[in-house]
Amino acid sequence: MPGAPFLRGDRVDLRTVTPEDYDFLLEHGNDPAIRHGAPAPTPVTREDLANFVEDDDESVQFLACHGETPVGFVFLFDVDPWRDHAELGCWIAPNEQGEGYATEAAALCLDHAFGDRGLHKVVARVFEHNDASMAVLDKLGFQQEGRLREQDYVRGQHHDTLLFGLLAEEFEV
Repeated sequence: MPGAPFLRGDRVDLRTVTPEDYDFLLEHGNDPAIRHGAPAPTPVTREDLANFVEDDDESVQFLACHGETPVGFVFLFDVDPWRDHAELGCWIAPNEQGEGYATEAAALCLDHAFGDRGLHKVVARVFEHNDASMAVLDKLGFQQEGRLREQDYVRGQHHDTLLFGLLAEEFEV
């Protein structure tokens, strides 16, 4: 059973993450289809996940749910209240992709970042081949700010990583 609702959208709610959610997060977060789009060269363990969810003071994580069914994970990390920015991460389980859940979950998370936390900027990094994630960022108003050439090494290849940014004043709910 997912944790308590934190933010409600039209089709997706963001809920607090509980240890009961770890099986879903580990299964899908370690799925090759998800890892192909994100720099996760080694499997995430239950201990890694618990440390991120329970002990990382510079992050906030949400389970994205359609009704009571978990469909993905959205999070802010490297939250720096002194510099007023954070980085956004998001994935949707492969069998739930293509339904608009990533865009809505990320928008709710951004509403929290800018509205509740008062951040000035949120950044996101995406592999250049991850068209779906770039489409989500585009829909949310992110602007490409740079290219980190051959930044990440995944499965025997270096990949360019594109850097995107969104200022609070550019975000429209």
